[in-house]
Amino acid sequence: MKRLRRTILELWAMLPLAAIAGFLGPFGTYLAGDFVHRTGRWGLLLLGAYIVVRPTMIFWSWLARATALPHGTIVFCGLMLSSIPMALLWEWAGMEEVRQLGGFSGLLPFTALCAALIMVVAAWADRADAHLLRFYDGTMSRRIIPAAPPAQGGGPAADRPRLYARLSPRFTGEIAALESEDHYVRVHGRGQSELLLIRLRDAIAEMDATPGEQTHRSWWVARDAVAETLGNGRNREIRLANGLRVPVARDSVDRLQQSGFLSA
Repeated sequence: MKRLRRTILELWAMLPLAAIAGFLGPFGTYLAGDFVHRTGRWGLLLLGAYIVVRPTMIFWSWLARATALPHGTIVFCGLMLSSIPMALLWEWAGMEEVRQLGGFSGLLPFTALCAALIMVVAAWADRADAHLLRFYDGTMSRRIIPAAPPAQGGGPAADRPRLYARLSPRFTGEIAALESEDHYVRVHGRGQSELLLIRLRDAIAEMDATPGEQTHRSWWVARDAVAETLGNGRNREIRLANGLRVPVARDSVDRLQQSGFLSA
């Protein structure tokens, strides 16, 4: 459902982009029919760019996580590389608007711009999705489901870290890890996750005295959630009990070994 929801938001975001391009008629396309015709043609071009670019974004995002390299830089550079085969494809099968750009040399900057626009659309959809979920979980759910009374006598609910109060009632079980996603933090549980609008360092602070370590600048892991440590030397990775694999920064290996979080 999450992937379908994001795809719908991304396709919806491309509609105003196509309308803007249809209205402005860049690259001489203002001569190719009326506003509706131009908007439809540009909508098809953007859809073609989306079909090519979006899967590559998933790949470059996975590569950034697997190598513990800067996510935004890797994805952006990867999309710029992806614009090269897209330019070749459009030169071969492009419509009249594309051919007016003057061959491969004129297409390459255009496809790079389209790739950057798809990246912006995906980032907007990610934030829009988080805001929608935050509104539903933080407003609608609490209107329907009455809040549980505070625990008496220092029971387990009273001892839970403060971060649990930010989660929706649908999040059950213990927090296994925290993952930074731009201005948000994805809270991973045993078999579920939820996105919160909070900085990673603030989320870690709200875990209070829960034993855990920040293994990477984008990750915090609860000690009880660690299933095994993979790799050797400075190439380490942690597998959690829920199957999730978490990167370990090279410069954090010594610190985590000294604290006993990682095996030597």
